[in-house]
Amino acid sequence: MAQETAAATPAVRSLSHYSAGTLDFVVCRARRAPLSSTLLENGDDLQDESLAGSRLLLCTQDLGSLLRPLGTGELMRTVVANAGGGLWGGRVKPGEYVAAVADAPDDVPAMDEAMNELVTRIRTQVHKLPSEMLGGPESAPVQDTPLSAQLRVDYGTAAEPDGPYEQRLRALWGSHLSTSDLQYAAYYRDRTLVCVGDVFDAPDLGPRFMDVSVRTRRTAYRDLAFSLGSHLARLADALCLVATPGADQPVVERLVLDVQEGAVFVTWPSPDEFVVGVTLDQTQVRPAEDRLTRLAAALHRVTLPRQR
Repeated sequence: MAQETAAATPAVRSLSHYSAGTLDFVVCRARRAPLSSTLLENGDDLQDESLAGSRLLLCTQDLGSLLRPLGTGELMRTVVANAGGGLWGGRVKPGEYVAAVADAPDDVPAMDEAMNELVTRIRTQVHKLPSEMLGGPESAPVQDTPLSAQLRVDYGTAAEPDGPYEQRLRALWGSHLSTSDLQYAAYYRDRTLVCVGDVFDAPDLGPRFMDVSVRTRRTAYRDLAFSLGSHLARLADALCLVATPGADQPVVERLVLDVQEGAVFVTWPSPDEFVVGVTLDQTQVRPAEDRLTRLAAALHRVTLPRQR
């Protein structure tokens, strides 16, 4: 199956399979440019190709532990990318993992789709386990629900006391958040909170907070954002083994943490600002990330008020 996926997907530079923490095999694209850096002195090509994925999977273990108390299930899929390429890491089942490399930014979506399908095939056809819908279904209905009083927005210390600016932020949250897909978003500038909002108080979402309260989730997502720094350093280390970032671009531009019930997304519209988004519905992972991308672009265009 892995060979079939690699052969049918030119976007996949290489993919690696791991069992119980041990590399089982590596499948590589026949024609591929040299890696951006020399990884091992002995020149072992397959070991070189697998090293970035190995480092990504080690980092996902810690990220999975960080997300587990939220009660949304295990971390199944991680995507990290920038303008130089991307990495994909996924769980087939406990103890069995797959990683893949794309060495061009335009290849990341195709790699993501192919690897989601590969893991699903291994689960369903080899292990006779149910699909976990990595990445959500290819086409999911988008059903917008008027937010009105269901929307809660708070402002951080980076927002500055400015009425019109805060009104513009609230309007953006009101036009992008939805009870059906993107249910939480937080905007940070210079690692300081500017604005955060969610629709967790909506009656339709009540059943999702039976085990973990709304207040606990809000706190946990803020804590996740503040703890990203140490994890990003490791993710960037893995990514830079394949694609060395330029001086004018952030080391990481996109991060997806796909759990069994929804996903957490982080996107960087510029090096000094990032936006965190959350969906609690696995069937809405794709629409939620698309909506967050549009929100991040809109926020990047909103000018901060002058400091007094």
